[in-house]
Amino acid sequence: MREARQVPGEVSALFWVDGGPGHRVLRRLGLAPLDDHAFAVAAGAAAIAWLPLLVLASTEGVLTGGVRLPFLHDLGAHVRCLFAVPVLLLAELPIGAWLDRCTAQFLAADLVRSEDRPVFAGLLVAAQRSRDSRAAATVVLAAAYLTTVAVVFLGVGPEGTWKAPSPGHALGRAGQWYALVSLPLFHFLLYRWIHRLFVWGGFLRRVARLDLRLTATHPDRAGGLGFLGDGLLPLGFLVFAASAAVSGTIATRILFEGATLELYHSSYLALLVLTLLIVIGPLFAVAPALVRLKSRSLFEHGALGCRYTQRFEEKWVAGERPSDESLLGTADVQSLADLAASHQVVGALRLVPLGRRGALGLVILGVLPALPLVATTKAVRGFLQQALMVFL
Repeated sequence: MREARQVPGEVSALFWVDGGPGHRVLRRLGLAPLDDHAFAVAAGAAAIAWLPLLVLASTEGVLTGGVRLPFLHDLGAHVRCLFAVPVLLLAELPIGAWLDRCTAQFLAADLVRSEDRPVFAGLLVAAQRSRDSRAAATVVLAAAYLTTVAVVFLGVGPEGTWKAPSPGHALGRAGQWYALVSLPLFHFLLYRWIHRLFVWGGFLRRVARLDLRLTATHPDRAGGLGFLGDGLLPLGFLVFAASAAVSGTIATRILFEGATLELYHSSYLALLVLTLLIVIGPLFAVAPALVRLKSRSLFEHGALGCRYTQRFEEKWVAGERPSDESLLGTADVQSLADLAASHQVVGALRLVPLGRRGALGLVILGVLPALPLVATTKAVRGFLQQALMVFL
């Protein structure tokens, strides 16, 4: 394990993704770090996952026929190998840069008090150790292969597929490569991101326990932590990749196995919701700090409002104002309006720094891969048929 870096005031480039489970193995395979040859690395990973399957399926005679589900008909396998794997790798650049900016913003916005900055640096070191934990790497690898076993053997029916063309559900050579390399690589990259987000959430939870300089009247309506929920679009790479993999599997069963979308829409929505919760879950780590801030600030601003409005009433309503001071143009009325606006800001303080635009963007990216599947439903097919009859 590399020696932990002390981070007294700055966050190194791609701090959150420069390491973690499998980093050494990926480095030996030339798949890490991405640096300036990111697309070449992504293409190489896709080639490792997919090209041997094409060759082996061709030699076994299951490329286009011979079994219930030939290799070229398995859209789920193609999407995982040729799309999801490269996307999960390339996502390190935008997500890593965004996480680094968020981390540095705690210091740039002076949210961490000067006396707590050494503690903040220590939290970064602890997060790096958690990121590079060997135990976490073992768990991620084990989870990847356990998930692979379930996916491969549940997908082998009595008629066989390109993975297991012979009777007895014995995997062929293409199926063995898929079970030992291709699918575990996809699951490993996916679970590695879950581990990273878990570490990120743990870091935020510990930072939120510090005496941060949060202000309830901050215009982001999140006490100054709005940057954590802004710019969530990079995380959409993960949501899009996971949704595409699931949608590809559903499309295969609809197009080549006679299934209908109605059988899968509930499970798809459940997986989409789970994916979104995993992605935005770290933001809930700062909720206790925002709850405390809102509770305290409502009392403080309420007391301030009472003092000011009492004096305003005494001066302008009870008739104690100076005779030479006119109500028109006085700054007291504007100050009263400003006080009311600040109290509204405090009352609207979000307990989770997640904006509607960020959440909506993630949902849209998650739903996009499934939109083509909607055309397979009976209602849409009937509508298209009626439309064709009208125009043709």
